[in-house]
Order: sequence, then structure tokens, then C-alpha cells
Amino acid sequence: MFLQNNIVFIGNSVTEHSKSVKHLNKRVINIDSFNDDDLVGENFINPDPCGLVNKDVISILKKLRLNKDDTLIIVSSDYGRDQNYYKLLQSFGKIIGNSYEAILKIQNQKNFTHKLRKNNINFPERFFSKDQIIEPVLIKNTYLSGGLGVKKYKNGYKLNNKDEYFEKFLEGQEYSVLFISNNQKEFKIVGVNKIYNKKTSYTDFCFSGACSNIILNEKQINYLNHMVNFFVHEYSLVGINGIDFIISKDIYFLEINPRITQTCFLYDDKFNNGYVEAHINSILDKNSSLNMSNLTETKFFENLFTKIHFNINVDLNKFSFVSNIPQLNASIKPGEPICTINSKSDNEKKAKNLLLDNISLIKTELKNVEII
Repeated sequence: MFLQNNIVFIGNSVTEHSKSVKHLNKRVINIDSFNDDDLVGENFINPDPCGLVNKDVISILKKLRLNKDDTLIIVSSDYGRDQNYYKLLQSFGKIIGNSYEAILKIQNQKNFTHKLRKNNINFPERFFSKDQIIEPVLIKNTYLSGGLGVKKYKNGYKLNNKDEYFEKFLEGQEYSVLFISNNQKEFKIVGVNKIYNKKTSYTDFCFSGACSNIILNEKQINYLNHMVNFFVHEYSLVGINGIDFIISKDIYFLEINPRITQTCFLYDDKFNNGYVEAHINSILDKNSSLNMSNLTETKFFENLFTKIHFNINVDLNKFSFVSNIPQLNASIKPGEPICTINSKSDNEKKAKNLLLDNISLIKTELKNVEII
């Protein structure tokens, strides 16, 4: 096990990350956008709704006065643009994740698109000006994740900043593949998930849930390995990362999440000491073996969002299948998440039915709340 005693999580939803290290007897510090009731550790609010590393995060770390050599920092969001926050974070501890250089290269969409094409990776056609588009298209933002910033194109829309681009809309089922890689550019696929989205007041395609342990055919897995191999070797990605893709007539790459993601907890049991420790060891341990066990069960989760502004007056801790639980009397605004509903079983159909039953129970409990 790694020697450092302090683990700092920064993001907009780090509850499951904090739970994954609960048994390691480390000091856990969560700098989170929601300050949910089931976070494990010392909790601090990040006022940025996307959980970006910003001046408020830096201020919190300054006040904590952590020993730099005894501190690991895991960022599951992104970095604000008004300063070099990656460099500032390095003064407080070891960042466990990809280099800032790699992240910026991936966010350079024109160059990134060229590299995808050069390496025979299929993706929906992309357009960088309104004059080029062939409808139907989406407006996407390379700087945001979780579906934030994704909108349906409406006639006359102009790109607002250098992070936005147009992408051809494809019909199909969306998936994600999680992989873990080490400093020797070895990698293994952790698992494949079905991905679900909802329309909220913030975005037309907000990430809302997933189903784990999806089985694909050999040809599809080979293609995923080809994609992962490209990202690991081209951008030297390390730790646990995720790739979103869609299966339509073929497999099409959608986006890369070069960081530990919200779906990682679905595979916590694949690793001896949880996915966060595996993520850390794959970066710190030069001899990391990337060992994983097989999982036979299927897990679902779904994030519930509100259509109205309300204060939560129900203690959801009494339900074992609920996570990301808001504190009593917390104010939840339209489009914001209320909580996460979970289920698991030995097959997808049973797990899905159990999820629907669990959602119905919570909707009954929150009977006066209009839920998305």
C-alpha cells in the first residue's frame, strides 16, 4: 500500500471515491460541490457546480496546512482557466492522475480530431464552423464532462468559445469503457457500461446513470483495445480513465474522460482494496500488476433530478440503496441532482427491475417533488 496518509478528493460528486478508501485508515478530505451526507471523511464545499479546481479549492488547501510529502490529490473534474491550478495544486501534494499537458492536448479538438482520423478511430463527423454542418448535429464542449454543455443544434446558433464544436448526431446505444494503465503503458479493460442520459434545465444530455458488466463480442472488444492503446501511447494516460462510445451501425468514439470517473464504483469489488487504491498504485508503483478479479453481478445506478426548487425534508439514509444523499434541509434547485438510486443482481433484467422498484419507493417518499 502507498505510504501517504492524506487523500484529497476534488470534484462535483466524490462520495463513492471517499467510500472506496474508507477501510484504508487514511485521512480523507473531500472538496465537493454538494457536500452530501454520505461522504466519508472531512468535507468542504466547492462552490463551483462542476467541481472545477479554482481559487476556493486552493484557499481550503492553504488553511488545512497538509504535509505536502504525505498528501495525494485526486481530481475527478477539471481545472479552472483563470490560473494554472494544476501547478498550484502541486504545491500541496502529489497529483494522482494524468499530466496537465496530456489534458490540454486532448482538449485541443482540431488537433485531437486529426489524430483520431490518422489512427483509424471512428467518430461522428465534427464541424468547427456553422457553415460546415450537416444536420442533425449537437453542440459539444471539450472542457465539460457528464453531458454538461451538450445541446441540440438550433438554426442560427453560433459557437460561443474555442471549447465548443459541432458533432453529427447518431442514433444508437451509448456506452463507456473503463480502463486502467500504468507508467509502462500497460493497460487492461476494467469493464463496459451502458450509459443513460436525461434532459435537465442545464443540458439536453445530462449523464444520469449506468449499467455495469456489459458483454460485447470479440470484434467489438478488439476495437475497444485499439482505442485504449491509442490513448495510452499517444497521451501517456495513467490510472483509471473512461472512454464514451456509441454503437450505431459501427462503434463510434464520442469522448475521452482522462480522469477517475463516476462509474468506477461499479467495479470496486474487482480490486483487492478498491478502485481508488488501484488507481493510486497504478501511478505510484512502477511494478503495478493491474490485477483484477472477475465480477458476475450486474449493477445499475440512476441519478434523480428535480424539476422544482425545494428543501429536502426526508432522511434518505434509511434506504440502503440510496447514495449521494443530500443533507436534511439542503436546498436543491431545478435541474440539480437529488440523489442516486442503486441496484444489483445476477443478471441485467433483474437488476433493472429492482432499480425501477427502488426509484418508485423514493418517488413515493418525495411525493410533492417533481422528479426527472
